[in-house]
Amino acid sequence: NPVQGMSVNLLGPTLLEFGSEEQKLQHLPPVARGEVRWCQGYSEPGAGSDLASLQCLAEDRGDSFLINGQKVWTSGAHFAHWCFCLVRTDRSRKQGGISFVLIDMRSPGVEAQPIKLISGGSTFCEVFFKDVVVPKANLVGQLNGGWAIAKRLLQFERSGIGDTRRARSVRRLADVVREYGAFDSDG
Repeated sequence: NPVQGMSVNLLGPTLLEFGSEEQKLQHLPPVARGEVRWCQGYSEPGAGSDLASLQCLAEDRGDSFLINGQKVWTSGAHFAHWCFCLVRTDRSRKQGGISFVLIDMRSPGVEAQPIKLISGGSTFCEVFFKDVVVPKANLVGQLNGGWAIAKRLLQFERSGIGDTRRARSVRRLADVVREYGAFDSDG
């Protein structure tokens, strides 16, 4: 069922609110059809509970960013096609220096390593970014505007699937995706 998981419940509503039309066209139909898996790149080893201290750096390279750094406790990263990720784009400001980018997990320099738990298995990963080139078209919202997007996404996460607002967001995502041709007229 495509109306499940991180892709629809977190990324979908976030792109509806902050994404460009091109990003919506590219990402929402495959999300709604259940063809793509997303992971969330927020936590970092050195940032602990202070998310605004993240250090995964995205350097401006003209038409792209060059990303270097690490994320940790990234659920399902080893199975994900894409990652919505918070990166540092300005070292002089804490919250005001963070951007929200979409990273293709098949890009050269991306490595997801499962974290083995005491049980022997895990859905959590460390994700390493080494000289990963990300087109600027994958920046969601404004440069250095990622903190506001991250807070909004966390509201989607905390609201839960049973929440009335959450259900409206999921319905809205399905309606919008129909406009982008993800489903035929029968839904």
